[in-house]
Amino acid sequence: MVKRGQMIRLLKWMGGLLLILATAVALVQFARDSVNRFNGDSDVSRNLKPASPVVGEFETVTIPLSLPDEAKALEMVFIPAGTFRMGSPEDEEGRRPDWEWLPHEVTIGKGFFIGRYEVTQAQWEAVLGEPLPESKWIKRGVDYPAARISWNECQDFVEVINKKGLGDFRLPTEAEWEYVCRAGTTAAYSFKDSSSAEDYMWWGWNEGPAAKVGLKLPNPWGLYDMHGNVGEWCSDLWEEPYPRGPTQDPLGPEPYWLSAANFIPWYSNHVYRGAVCHGKGRSATRCYEQAFDYHYRLGFRLVRD
Repeated sequence: MVKRGQMIRLLKWMGGLLLILATAVALVQFARDSVNRFNGDSDVSRNLKPASPVVGEFETVTIPLSLPDEAKALEMVFIPAGTFRMGSPEDEEGRRPDWEWLPHEVTIGKGFFIGRYEVTQAQWEAVLGEPLPESKWIKRGVDYPAARISWNECQDFVEVINKKGLGDFRLPTEAEWEYVCRAGTTAAYSFKDSSSAEDYMWWGWNEGPAAKVGLKLPNPWGLYDMHGNVGEWCSDLWEEPYPRGPTQDPLGPEPYWLSAANFIPWYSNHVYRGAVCHGKGRSATRCYEQAFDYHYRLGFRLVRD
C-alpha cells in the first residue's frame, strides 16, 4: 500500500512535470510566433497579380431579402484574388504608428463577394425581423446604415442570415477590408488627392449620426463609403502592429491560452476600419473596440465566400 507521504510526493512530482510541459509548449508557441512576426509567411504565393481596378469586369450578385421597394438591395461585388501593399508609410499624414501596420506585401489567395454598401437598417430588419433599438444618435430610414452595432451583434446577424440558405456570410478580415478599400491604389485614400475628398467621403465623420449609404462616389472597385460614414467591424482580434514580411490571407492573432478571448470572448478587442477612428478614414487606418461594446457610428459590411 502506498503511504500518504509517498502519495503526496508523487502528486507533487506529477504536478511539477505538468508545469514543465506546459511551460515548454508555451515557449515553443512563443518562438514560432516570433519567427512568423519577423520573417513573414514563407508559403506566400508569388504568382498572383493585383486585381484589375476596372469595375465593369467584376461580377455582382443581389441577395434576395424582403425589403421595401425604395430600399437599396443587398448587392455584393466579386473581388478577385490578388496582392497589395498593406499598411501606411512612416511619413503618411495622420498616421498613428502604435496602431497601424508598416507597408508589407499581403496576398489575398481567394476571391470573395463583399457588400457594395454598408449593411442598412432595412437589411438588418429583413434578416433579424426587428428594427434597431431607438437612439438619438441614429437617423431612422431604410437606407441609413445599421449603426450602434457591437461585434457580437454582427455575429448574431451573420448566424441568422446563414440559416436562410443564401450563401456563407461573414465579416471581412482586416486584410480583405484594406484590400478592397485601396482597390488597386497605393496612396492614403483610394481617390486622387485630398481635394477630391468631398466627393468620396464624409469629412464630418465624428460630428453626428451617419448619412444614407451610397450618397458619395464609389471607390475604383465600385464600393461606397469605404472612407467614411460608419466604422466597419472586421473579424480579426486586435493586435498591435509589428514588422511583418510577406504574408497570405492573415486572419489576425490566435488568442493566447490565458487570454480573455478564450474565456470571455465577448470582452475581447476586435478590429474595425474606416470612419469613427483617428486619421479620418484613410485606407490604412485601424482601430479597435471590445466585442460587447458599440459606438453610435459603428456598423459593418458583409462578405460572402
